[in-house]
Amino acid sequence: MSCDDFAGIILSAGYSSRMGDFKPLLKFGEYTSIEVAVNTFIASGIHNVIVVTGYRGSEVRKVLKNFTVQCIENRYYSQGMYSSIVEAVKTLDSRVRAFFILPVDIPLVKANTLRLLKSKYTTCNKGIFYPTFMGKRGHPPLIDCKYKNEIENWNGDGGLRGLLSRFEDDSIYIPVFDKGSVMDMDTKEDYFGLLKYFNSKAPNKEECYCILNDYNVSDGIIKHCEEVSQVCIYILKELNKKGYNFNEDILEAAALLHDISRESKSHAKVGANILKELGYEHVGNLIGTHMDIEVNENDEINENEILYLSDKLVEEDRCVLLKERFDRSFLKYNNNLEAQRKIKKRLRDAEKIMNKVENAVGKKIEYL
Repeated sequence: MSCDDFAGIILSAGYSSRMGDFKPLLKFGEYTSIEVAVNTFIASGIHNVIVVTGYRGSEVRKVLKNFTVQCIENRYYSQGMYSSIVEAVKTLDSRVRAFFILPVDIPLVKANTLRLLKSKYTTCNKGIFYPTFMGKRGHPPLIDCKYKNEIENWNGDGGLRGLLSRFEDDSIYIPVFDKGSVMDMDTKEDYFGLLKYFNSKAPNKEECYCILNDYNVSDGIIKHCEEVSQVCIYILKELNKKGYNFNEDILEAAALLHDISRESKSHAKVGANILKELGYEHVGNLIGTHMDIEVNENDEINENEILYLSDKLVEEDRCVLLKERFDRSFLKYNNNLEAQRKIKKRLRDAEKIMNKVENAVGKKIEYL
């Protein structure tokens, strides 16, 4: 299917009355929420983006002046969100086969979620696709254009939700590991919660477990990852007491997900690529060095080294001494000289990192 087969509709016409501030222009980093939503569609391969404006529409259009998007004005925005949906659907290009509808107050949906729904559209014989996070229905739905006329002519209760509820037999619910798909910002408190989520740059714990489940990671490996996470956080907190500023969210996510592909060849690299494809570049970089790492004893301790050491201090789901862990590895590969060489290097690197950590915190690491 081509990029012309899909469109993204962003609803940005409302008053933002409960927020007490104008939602489309609230900032997430260097971008406003309307820009974040547009960029997400573009990153997912959708270039046919329609933004519906209304209240303070000139300000929204000014922000988007350098984007290749179609801005349409809903003169009836005071009648509610559904009026914006109708206006947008009327403008859809005849080549479009299906379209997303995303309110601007749900700006942190991930591009991977949109790509997944597009993929399901091409393989499932359904007309309405909903993302779900931990069983909760999220945004944006992907709707086949066969429902255009239904939308334009609907006068029933419940807006779009009420209309689409009539077609449950033609609907499918797609699990995603994207908490952003169920996070809106009706109030300032909601906005601050979204800001915290945006700034974490890592999947939160709920998302990590959704990812592990989706990739069919065994209970045994999950228990190992949980223990590595505990060791990671212990070391991080000891270092942060001494003036370091390591991000707990990032290291916790990297530890929980570091063995997501343990049964694959070169599993550190495979796992790293999975996280990068999901949009977590930094977490992926940490996972990529948890098996083999280059350690400079004169450099400051870094996040990659914390994860590497934590993994080497955990055997299956229990903490062990480095010597104990590596002695067993030497015995296991007693007749394999290449494996023995790699094991010796990994032990040396773990010992170097342990020395760096203990020198930094001024005491022995005694997590066991």
